[in-house]
Amino acid sequence: MKILLFILITFFTIPYNLYPQDIEDTLMLYGRNRFYKIHLPIGYSFQKSYPLVFVFHGGLGNPDIISKQTRFSEKADKEGFIVVYPYGTGSFNKKLLTWNTWDCCGYAKKNDINDVDFINAVLKRIKSEYLIDEKRIYAAGLSNGGMMCYLLACELSEYFAAIAPVAASMFDTVSCDPKSEVSIIAFNSINDENILYNGPSEADTSAEMKTLPVEKVINMWVNNFNCVHLRTSDSSSFQKISYINKNGTEIILYKMLSGGHSWPGGEKLRKFADNPVKNVSATDIIWDFFKSNPKR
Repeated sequence: MKILLFILITFFTIPYNLYPQDIEDTLMLYGRNRFYKIHLPIGYSFQKSYPLVFVFHGGLGNPDIISKQTRFSEKADKEGFIVVYPYGTGSFNKKLLTWNTWDCCGYAKKNDINDVDFINAVLKRIKSEYLIDEKRIYAAGLSNGGMMCYLLACELSEYFAAIAPVAASMFDTVSCDPKSEVSIIAFNSINDENILYNGPSEADTSAEMKTLPVEKVINMWVNNFNCVHLRTSDSSSFQKISYINKNGTEIILYKMLSGGHSWPGGEKLRKFADNPVKNVSATDIIWDFFKSNPKR
């Protein structure tokens, strides 16, 4: 009897799963099936609430690619948070996908896909199925996925505590009026040939996207949230520029000195892609920033 009691107690007190779990789900929105993947960390339990991190793939990517590039699932297993990898849209089902982020990009923009409503629907679904710490909902993304982070900070700021755009910028046509403050950590390389750090000149007709200079975008957010310059620090790999306001909202720019159009510390998955720097882990830095910046 004692042995049976011990087994029952053990069964009902151990975590829900001892191994990480990846789940693909779908929802119908505006007559279209939309997809997303969820990564539940090692030891996930229905009895506790978890931070939630959206991770957005770049243009012509998908969740499998951004997961390998960033290794956010591995970070989630070590730190105990849930990751959701949404799929953009495209002509080839689950490959070569894009997000509709103002003046970019591809299929999603051409077909006027409402990706903000999609993410809002995914967030509502996840919150109904899992225990989520609503003060710790975050978004990170690369390139077109980083633009998606900026868009969410404009349109769904009441839900997101912080965002982390990597190799991304915004456009001068943007109308952005966030309902609440969102902390921001951004990574941009001065030798990125896709998202030009200083923006394309008027004479530069070769630039694929007419994005704003990175520091102009950062300054827009600094001014929106009444932040002040805190400090600037230099290293052999980057210049770190930090701002903060009286509410504790932080804005940090990592001005990378190399790495091009890539995820710092990430994996190079395509032959002709830029080589990421290896002595800086954007994933580690981003998670530390997220931990320090719950919704205020």
